[in-house]
Amino acid sequence: MTSPTAPLEARVEQFKALGDTTRLQLALMVKQAAPSPVCACNFPEAFGMSQSTISHHLGKLVKAGVLERQKRGKWAYFTLNPDFDQNLLANLAPEVAMNVNDAITGTTILFACRQNAGRSQIAAALAKQLAPKGVTILSAGSEPADAVHPVVVEALAELGLQPDSQPKPLDPAQVKTSDWVVTMGCGEACPFFPGVHYQDWKIDDPSGRSLEEVRGIIDQIRTHVRELLDTVSQG
Repeated sequence: MTSPTAPLEARVEQFKALGDTTRLQLALMVKQAAPSPVCACNFPEAFGMSQSTISHHLGKLVKAGVLERQKRGKWAYFTLNPDFDQNLLANLAPEVAMNVNDAITGTTILFACRQNAGRSQIAAALAKQLAPKGVTILSAGSEPADAVHPVVVEALAELGLQPDSQPKPLDPAQVKTSDWVVTMGCGEACPFFPGVHYQDWKIDDPSGRSLEEVRGIIDQIRTHVRELLDTVSQG
């Protein structure tokens, strides 16, 4: 039979766990990222601590029922325990929380399309412009062309941007080591690796399009890139 004081005892353990500044900041970081899980790989650089020290603190939070841990391939991902009362974190001063944007530092995002001559080049160029310092942006193609579409080069130049690089093949090793992979028209050709976040964007191919049409495609991709960076910054 469950003790009538069990809920109170559980709350006491949570208070104990949150009584440490680092653990409190970890819980706040995960709360800020909700509903997206936060990868354990993001914590050490954001907190300036070793992975083993962070793992120790995360283990305490999981044991106390503040956080939940889910293993995805190499890394563990953390969310708030659904039974945890988030009101315990609601009224804390904003300066106590870590800036979640710090968690994006060290992230690698790979954009892939079929030829790496249009959509993925546009997305990579925009992401390099919009992403905070420390984010690695890559692009590749499942069937790379010989050169970037001239109309794409022209449209990007209007914005003071240039293609990511010459079209290059999609390397499974590159996919495996990326944190986020965005496909546009080559989803089935992109290898899947556990622990990597995937998105597939339905974007028109700029090949054979007019300059005006490509400008519209750039606007679409810019919106997607901004939404992606917001998502990545949340975990």
